[in-house]
Amino acid sequence: DESVRRDYLIRDAEKRGDKEEAARLREDKSKRQVAKERAAVARESDNEDEAERWEDEAELQTNTRADVTQDEGEYSRFLDKDEWYERDRLARVKRLNKSKFGTLLDDIE
Repeated sequence: DESVRRDYLIRDAEKRGDKEEAARLREDKSKRQVAKERAAVARESDNEDEAERWEDEAELQTNTRADVTQDEGEYSRFLDKDEWYERDRLARVKRLNKSKFGTLLDDIE
């Protein structure tokens, strides 16, 4: 995906000694990649609560992207979901009491 590609490009720029390109690539990381990296740092620090929050944020950013394999800006941003919409949708799903809906097997003996 885009985060793996960017990490590779950063390593390549560093290997070539192009510090400006490496810095630009680091600065332009997507919100998704930043959240994934922060989750990894929190997990290494044994901070599971923070790691969970950052993983949730990474998942949110994944859900809003039309294509996580492409770099941000490589396709029309109008194909992505709005972040506010996805946050609201996920909050409603968490509040939903799924047991009220039953199952497909209700009333079958």
